[in-house]
Amino acid sequence: RDAAASGSGAMCALACSIERARELIGESLAIANHNAPEQVVVSGPLDAIVALETQGVAAKRLPVAAAFHSAQVEPACTPFGEFLAGIDFAAPRVPVYANAHAAPYAGDVGAILAQQIAQPVRFVETIEAMYAAGARSFVEVGPGTVLRGLVGAILGTREHRAIALDRKGKSDLEPLFAGIAQLVAAGHVTKVSALFADVRVDAPRAANKHAI
Repeated sequence: RDAAASGSGAMCALACSIERARELIGESLAIANHNAPEQVVVSGPLDAIVALETQGVAAKRLPVAAAFHSAQVEPACTPFGEFLAGIDFAAPRVPVYANAHAAPYAGDVGAILAQQIAQPVRFVETIEAMYAAGARSFVEVGPGTVLRGLVGAILGTREHRAIALDRKGKSDLEPLFAGIAQLVAAGHVTKVSALFADVRVDAPRAANKHAI
């Protein structure tokens, strides 16, 4: 963490294409995230980010402590890799895509994860690769609905469904059950009872027949 936070770094989201972003950034900045056709995040020294914000493109500074997904945080990769080396990663039973490669994990998973700190998040390419491989249903497991929106922006009118299992301002269960219902309707979940196999529900107490 200390290695990642050293130096004065920042990140900024731009509402433009990745081609336009590459035209705007100088050598000191890097493409950190390609989130959608018109959403790119750049990363680098604070002074370069400040200068970029005056270039006439819609820009929003991100509340982060360092210039993640850029060479500026590369010193953190080694200690993070040493920590991950102590974890025995099981081989995935289904393809698990790495955003840094826009392809399924292959080889030393810990080493790949460690390097992702300083590598760009190729989200657009990852979704496109998954779609090309046959994926049509995308489920966001986590807080909010940001990724669902990004998937929709990437795939547009192409056949797909994007489901979020959480929604701001709603209880935990409502969007979860709504998402499960959509997956059932799509034929992806055929045994709903399996989802609740470990849930214990006590039977209601028998009514007291002698109560007045």
